[in-house]
Amino acid sequence: MYGRFVTVLWVLAALSAVFLLLAWRKREEPGGTPMVVFHLALAVGAASYAVDISATTLSTQLLARQVATVAQGAVAIAWLSAALQYADFDRTVTRRAVGLLSLDLLVLVAVFFLPDISLFDLPPSGSVGSLVVAPGAGLTPVFIAHMATILIAALAGTIVLIQLFVRSRHLYRTQAAAVLVAALAPWTVALTQQYFLQIPEDATIFAWGVSGIAMTTGLYTFKTLDPVPAAQETIVEQMGDGTLVVDTDGRISHANPAAETLLAGPEETLVGQQVDAVIPTWDSLAIADDGQSDWSELALSVDGQQRFVELEVTPFTDRFDGLVGRLVVLRDVTERKQREQRLAQYKTIFEGVSEPVYVLDEHDQFVTYNDPFAELVGTVEDSLVGERFETVLGQMETEPMDDGSAEFLIRTATGEQVPCEVDAADIELAGGESGRVGIVRDISRRKEIESELAVTTERLETLVEAAPVAIVALDTDATVEVWNPAATELFGWRADEVLGDRVPVIPDENRRQTAERHARVLEGERLSGHETELERKDGSRVDVSLAAAPIRDLSGSVVGSVSVVTDITERKRRERQLELQNERLDEFASLISHDLRNPLQVASGHLELASQDAGSEVRESITAAAAALDRMEGLIDHTLTLAREGRDISDPEPVALRETFVQAWNAAPTSAAERRVQNPPERVLADRERLAELFQNLIQNAVEHGRDDSTPEAGPATDGAGTVTITLGATSDGFYVADDGPGIPPDQRDDVLESGYSTDDDGTGFGLAIVETIAEAHGWELTVTDSEDGGARFEFSGVETEDPTTDRDDSLRDV
Repeated sequence: MYGRFVTVLWVLAALSAVFLLLAWRKREEPGGTPMVVFHLALAVGAASYAVDISATTLSTQLLARQVATVAQGAVAIAWLSAALQYADFDRTVTRRAVGLLSLDLLVLVAVFFLPDISLFDLPPSGSVGSLVVAPGAGLTPVFIAHMATILIAALAGTIVLIQLFVRSRHLYRTQAAAVLVAALAPWTVALTQQYFLQIPEDATIFAWGVSGIAMTTGLYTFKTLDPVPAAQETIVEQMGDGTLVVDTDGRISHANPAAETLLAGPEETLVGQQVDAVIPTWDSLAIADDGQSDWSELALSVDGQQRFVELEVTPFTDRFDGLVGRLVVLRDVTERKQREQRLAQYKTIFEGVSEPVYVLDEHDQFVTYNDPFAELVGTVEDSLVGERFETVLGQMETEPMDDGSAEFLIRTATGEQVPCEVDAADIELAGGESGRVGIVRDISRRKEIESELAVTTERLETLVEAAPVAIVALDTDATVEVWNPAATELFGWRADEVLGDRVPVIPDENRRQTAERHARVLEGERLSGHETELERKDGSRVDVSLAAAPIRDLSGSVVGSVSVVTDITERKRRERQLELQNERLDEFASLISHDLRNPLQVASGHLELASQDAGSEVRESITAAAAALDRMEGLIDHTLTLAREGRDISDPEPVALRETFVQAWNAAPTSAAERRVQNPPERVLADRERLAELFQNLIQNAVEHGRDDSTPEAGPATDGAGTVTITLGATSDGFYVADDGPGIPPDQRDDVLESGYSTDDDGTGFGLAIVETIAEAHGWELTVTDSEDGGARFEFSGVETEDPTTDRDDSLRDV
């Protein structure tokens, strides 16, 4: 209870300080200076009272209570002084009354300095609550006399203010109300506290605050504090309506300034003119026998301008009731008529427009609406007039814009909610009232499109975020707007590090060329397959393939560019590796062309000479040798073609894999080998001769590195008689050739495919390099690994087959 009471006291102190400033601005007015003193004393008294209640030490309470008591006396005296000045009492009376009551303040001040005089019989110690009502405290005669002074001041001021209220309430209602509140507030609060509130502290200080605020309001609001009017204004000369005095002969004998401005030209005067010359329709006015007429509306032409006026005619009579003239009151209604004409035009447009239109008054109630609006909401004509706009309003889609535009859901009579866009504007209705007119557009289709676009946008954003390649979008200033996770993974910069900044991946030496390419894209050009180097966050370079396209807005204007960046580092590495292999193939081709072809030609010549004198048995051997030499010549030609014209196979054909393997086996030195086949594909798309050469090199490599110390002889081997087993089998997308020899160590598997590399002193080092070259020419991928028996296994993947193999026994079997 005490906490809330103290809080309100502090609020009262602050409020009194505010009204102190207002009273200070009117301190020169009657009652102004006393109100300054009043609010100052009230603020000090409220603050001291709050300290008195909340303090618990006796010395602090006593000091606060004494200050509050002095301030309370000053409040009452200043209030009475303000009331006397407010009611315009004689200054001598006011000074005497205030001076007499101020003796109380002198006594209260003396208490501070005379220890023998006290306001209270003090309790033994301080406690929460005012010292006045503390247990053990008593009131001295000095304090009782002080309270009597306050009562006298309050009673006198109340009597003065009530008299002022009775005298002035019919002139200034607001001021009179302030006077009445000021008079009754102290007594009302005192009685309420005594009989109803029953609170332990004195609440009359708040009544003084209410009374002071009321008196300050009256002081601040009105220029004069005298409720009696100072003088009466001149009615005719200063009235806004025009007045004419017309004698019985129809001549204008007087016209006030408003009438002159309304009816006369710049250089004319109305006095002396006939009234029918000024008002052409005067004779047609419906004037009663007594000369009185109702308000009539006329259209006049004054100085070439059309004006509309309303006029009323009132007769003048003498003491014998004889007509001596007429008073004509004219009111300019030109603006109102023009407004009505505009409203009529608006109504015509309103009724003819094809879009739904409505008009609301200042209370958001329907004034009218057109037929399209009635069709939209599914109601009959005028059934919504007087209803609030909320009756047809669903959930608001967007907040109203500054120009009055907003999106709403308009609820129809069937309960359907139609998305609409509403453009509203302020208008002035008939009678000068304000209102709003709204134009409604059904945007259902637009909302559907926006929803579809939102879904599409979300999908595109998902694709961009999930794309395995880097996607970067720039605006026209080359500022990054999109940077997907793949770009972060490729370049190292996070999205929050680059969005809104210039793209950071361009090396300094490429900035000019990159700017030129970006400018071309902004002009509408598309780039594809452009290869370049870009920079990572750590400073390293990465080979990329870049495709770029312009970004256009709904109007078709280019607003930026989007680039898809693909990491081609591995491809570039392979290209460099292939270039190196091509160089080695060129070396190999040169060896074949120059170092092998000549001995072959010599051998062929000697065989031809030997065949002339040889017997039939020897001639058969010579014929076989010549055939072998011819095959070697053919292989040389194919190898030269592969090295010099490229390694792609231009026209592959279905080749029987098993038969080709057997053909290569018979041409290789396989006497020390055993062959096996494990369900390989029946046919593959390949070049038969090159595939046979691939098998022959693999078989020869297995024999050379998997044989015993004995040297195998050339020619067909006898199955089961060798020391190494060579197997042809199938993989999920190709075939393999494996052996059970010593195998190839993992650290040498890349080296063995290089030209010239061999672990055999007698080997050429070209066998496996040719195998890899032939595989790449077919588009196959070669992988070297371990076989199931611990030897080497060469797997060929990416092989195209003509017919899938049928299910057969998976067991190993000889061919």
